[in-house]
Amino acid sequence: MISPASIVSLPRITVRQATLDDAEILVTLLAEMDDEPTRDVTLDADGARQIMNKMAAYPYFRAYLVFADGVAVGTFSILVFCSLTHEGTQQAVLDAVVISRACRGQGIGSVMLDHAVRIAGEAGCYKIALSSNLKRMDAHRFYEHFGFKQHGISLAIPAPKSA
Repeated sequence: MISPASIVSLPRITVRQATLDDAEILVTLLAEMDDEPTRDVTLDADGARQIMNKMAAYPYFRAYLVFADGVAVGTFSILVFCSLTHEGTQQAVLDAVVISRACRGQGIGSVMLDHAVRIAGEAGCYKIALSSNLKRMDAHRFYEHFGFKQHGISLAIPAPKSA
């Protein structure tokens, strides 16, 4: 028999699409992404709103907020698109994934990823992919535990600035 003292109350997790009014919350959460409190964060709420307006120009590119007991504790963005591969079948890219440092390890990230995967599935995607900074080893272990597998290799080069 489980004793009442051994029962841990899990937070009630909800996920909803972020709005322009959520810009300040998004900026605060994104600042926690790489666990570097001294990181230069130049994105402010006005900048976030401008970016969200640009994202809305795509058929399906949205930011989401994750709440635990009504408090915003996480965010992610998802882009659903098709390409010339796989006969144009939809695919998704998960981006800007972060759970507040104080809330990690409580199962919130799994609920968040479940939601993102469900969005991709409902859009008819054949896969959902993400990339993660090499130094985010805890995040990599979490993604792998969730079921993500390394698929190929991600390479990047800065694009030249236009004059």
